Amino acid sequence: MNVILIDSGTTNSRIRLVDEKERTVKAVVKKRVGVRNTAIDGNNAQLKTAIQEGIQEILQQNALSDEDIRYIVASGMITSNLGLAEVPHVPGPASLNDFVQHSKVVNGADEFGGIPCILVPGLKNTPEVMEEEPHHHINGFDVMRGEEVETFGLLEQFQVSGRGVMVLPGSHTKFVEVLEDRRIGSCLSTLGGEVLHAIQKETILSNSLSEVLIESLDNDLLLQGYEAAGKVGLTRSFYQIRLLQLFTELNENERANYLVGAVLFHDIKALGSTLDSVPTNWMIVGGSYPLRKAFTFLLRHSYPEREILEATDEQVEGSVVLGAQEIASRYLAINL
Repeated sequence: MNVILIDSGTTNSRIRLVDEKERTVKAVVKKRVGVRNTAIDGNNAQLKTAIQEGIQEILQQNALSDEDIRYIVASGMITSNLGLAEVPHVPGPASLNDFVQHSKVVNGADEFGGIPCILVPGLKNTPEVMEEEPHHHINGFDVMRGEEVETFGLLEQFQVSGRGVMVLPGSHTKFVEVLEDRRIGSCLSTLGGEVLHAIQKETILSNSLSEVLIESLDNDLLLQGYEAAGKVGLTRSFYQIRLLQLFTELNENERANYLVGAVLFHDIKALGSTLDSVPTNWMIVGGSYPLRKAFTFLLRHSYPEREILEATDEQVEGSVVLGAQEIASRYLAINL
């Protein structure tokens, strides 16, 4: 039997057709629509239409009907207040079974083509703070949706033990703390990916960078941008990219590496505030190329004493499938 997995984030949504028994991906439809559109438009019409169209596309491309799909599993920002059906966050620390127990099912909704849909919740940090002044403790708060699925999926593929951190770059970089018993302890988020997109598309630096940003990694320029952000700060290192265009022979790809290095300096600085206080045995870097490789290189540079593991493209793709399917199978075992 087939199932459909929906992974919807800030800027993109992916609809995967999966063989339920083999847990293998048979087809993928990607829509460049996410909850960013909801935030900008003030409604979720674009997201709803994109999900409906994506489900129909994947069915038509594979000569399937609704009856050929046992269920849908939806994770990520699609279950937020900006998505299609909100499911409250699970407070951390949380085990895989905690996410199973707090998942919800929607039956007969138009946006899911009438196919039953299991909605997977995200996680929120729950620091102990004075309720009347939470803003003084704001760095202890955080939320994530979708990365819990990736985390459990990557843990299934890597033989690691002890405490560790999942590094999951995307529109928002997520650092996910994994405890010794494989519970998710907490998360820490940045706007790293969105900053890169905004600088590339919406500033004077659009003229200094290519449409694809990084075409190939240049470790020397990555490191130069990384070190520049540490010395002169983020906004000055950004302006230096304009200066690199005016006064040097560096090409667009080299300048893009400089930009990425500068942004990742501050992402890794945020991570350092956690690593300095919590001992970890390993870090696993997921996400897509090129940010995955850029993070791996710079983390190994910054933390040479730690074990930094880089996931492959296949492991990254498999993480969503394995994590979502494990939650769904356990949910169905309890509720059927």
